[in-house]
Amino acid sequence: MSLALLRLFRLRLALLAALGTLAGYALRRPAPDTGLLLAGAASLALAAGCSALNQVQERAEDARMARTRTRPLPAGQASVAQALGLALGLAALGLALAAACAPAAAGVGGAVLVLYNGLYTPLKKRTALALLAGGLAGSAPPLLGWTAAGGTLPALPPLAVAGVLYVWQVPHFWLLAWRQREDYAAAGFKAPGPFPYRSRLPLAVWLAAYCAALLFVPAFNLVDSAPAKWLCAGLAAALAAGSGAILDRRRLGLALVNASMLLFLCGLAADAYFLTP
Repeated sequence: MSLALLRLFRLRLALLAALGTLAGYALRRPAPDTGLLLAGAASLALAAGCSALNQVQERAEDARMARTRTRPLPAGQASVAQALGLALGLAALGLALAAACAPAAAGVGGAVLVLYNGLYTPLKKRTALALLAGGLAGSAPPLLGWTAAGGTLPALPPLAVAGVLYVWQVPHFWLLAWRQREDYAAAGFKAPGPFPYRSRLPLAVWLAAYCAALLFVPAFNLVDSAPAKWLCAGLAAALAAGSGAILDRRRLGLALVNASMLLFLCGLAADAYFLTP
């Protein structure tokens, strides 16, 4: 497979989804086993497949955006048939691996595919509220991991982590979209945030919700070790301290929001596997 085709998969986002799945798995089964690797591989394959399918669906829009016109399809480095075949193959592989863990995990994976590619992607050109639907798909990895480990839904631990992921996505995508608003307008997408760009108040509300969600995790003993609890509190404090950069939509604010999620998921995994006696 050429390096150009690998760009269809947006591996950084796929790896983040896999990390969220591992965190959900660790909440249910805090002992490394082969199922952990299977669940992570399922999430990675499914996220990569969803990404490739999204690029097939939005290839015309990608060609009109400076940020995306060098992607494999608009750049002519891959055919639609190639991309579609890879997308469907990876999505099928992800669902099969999830089913090998547990049927419920495959159900979560199927819901992700429907929400992301069947609902969020077509809605992006119709309404700015599409992000709220896409957030459901983006917050599902902990649920996939939990069910892959034998857990049932609804259950507080994976839903709480999914909630943190959900409220993180709005500031993340909003800040990203602000930096690329001309591109989005050129492609015909509605503003990919739930409110107009000019207002700081809605962004402040979502940021506060993200901080509160981070504090919810140690407050309800969803992590056991003191370091993990302090990490969640420290991340909330760092976001509050950096709120000026975030609300002013500076690059530092976007980096802080993104780094906080990576550290949060790593902290969950570390709490389950290394920190808790």
